[in-house]
Amino acid sequence: MGLGGSWDTSSLSKAQQKQADNVLETAINEGIRHFDHADIYTFGKAEQAFGSYLKRNSSLREKLFIQSKTGIVLKAGPLNSSIYNLSKPYVLRQVDQILKRLSIDYLDALLFHRPDPLTSMEALAETVQLLKESGKVKRFGVSNMSASQIQLLQSYLKEPLFSNQIQFSLAHAFLLDLEVWVNRQESPKEAGLSDLLAYSQKNKLSIQAYSPLAQGKYRKKEIREDQETFTLLAELAEKYNTSISGILLAWLWKIPADIQPIIGTTNLQRIQECTAATEINLSREEWYALWILANGKKLP
Repeated sequence: MGLGGSWDTSSLSKAQQKQADNVLETAINEGIRHFDHADIYTFGKAEQAFGSYLKRNSSLREKLFIQSKTGIVLKAGPLNSSIYNLSKPYVLRQVDQILKRLSIDYLDALLFHRPDPLTSMEALAETVQLLKESGKVKRFGVSNMSASQIQLLQSYLKEPLFSNQIQFSLAHAFLLDLEVWVNRQESPKEAGLSDLLAYSQKNKLSIQAYSPLAQGKYRKKEIREDQETFTLLAELAEKYNTSISGILLAWLWKIPADIQPIIGTTNLQRIQECTAATEINLSREEWYALWILANGKKLP
């Protein structure tokens, strides 16, 4: 998401391409092989920068899992709002453009970025079938969809969806909150996430967690309302010889589900810290302590 520099329609600069090259080289050297894109990221420049790097390192293609997303049209509505479009003509056109920018012949996966109320799941399934038969996309997933929306789309498909990409972190853990605040007055708003964790586990649907580092919320030391959470994160980072970023990822990986954190950072050191976090195994007590402090209230 951070590749390509500015979120505007300007051309990709040499400096932005050089930064993208450094980021991708670092990620690949650290063992990262799964890359997540979207046609809207920096207005297409993120895919273009990746495609340029891949064109110059074509032997990497078969070693990488490359996915992209479509369905959001930036600033196309009143109030400078985005709108959603999962119609067949739009998706087919966007996939062709994605492939061209990425300099590849096929996507390992395509995710539908947000549900479009004007496109039925049955119609979307027809688009999936066309893309599958054309060889342009190998697998399909969704993003920001509820369990019921996923079930409806799945009912029209011949093969299983493989992932749902949603926001999930220590600071945004509604998926977990809904698991325990059952029949309580303090129960969090459902927000379309009810039963999503259980559904994902039952149907072997990976949860691709975006903003897993809480958008930098815990990175700075200044006084804050969640000072206790920051203090514990810092203590655990020292204990496990890692960074706060490493602890945040280790917290997600402790959950017994297929959690795939998507690190959007272009900071080379942070990429290295994140990949090292796969070796960290927080204790049950440490995991719960972080969850409780981040929520700021006792569990029921």
